[in-house]
Amino acid sequence: MENSHNSNGPVASGDELRREYVMRFLAELMQVTGMPERQEDFQAALQSYCDHLKPWLEPSDGPSNPRAVFSLLEHCEFDDKGEQISVVLSPEAEALFRAWLRRNKILHDGGFNTAHAWSN
Repeated sequence: MENSHNSNGPVASGDELRREYVMRFLAELMQVTGMPERQEDFQAALQSYCDHLKPWLEPSDGPSNPRAVFSLLEHCEFDDKGEQISVVLSPEAEALFRAWLRRNKILHDGGFNTAHAWSN
């Protein structure tokens, strides 16, 4: 994804950009999986989301022996006020994140952005 910024504002560092993109990745994941009442519905939505990222996976993205069942987060921590969150993606989730970055870059570069200025 291209780093576009306002010339009057500060340029984000690599770490800041990564945090921003991880946040977007997790937000999209939460939006896609929703708030299902049944665990099976959540698992199906999550599996479908992961399956849709598979075409953008490259062998170098993830662990050489990915686990069949894995947590997306290795670690998740909130600050005392609950305003800041720190996450560490699992190796498999890191691979999915890289596929997500690649997919979004291709869609952006091709002019196929689907973001809207409104939400339903």
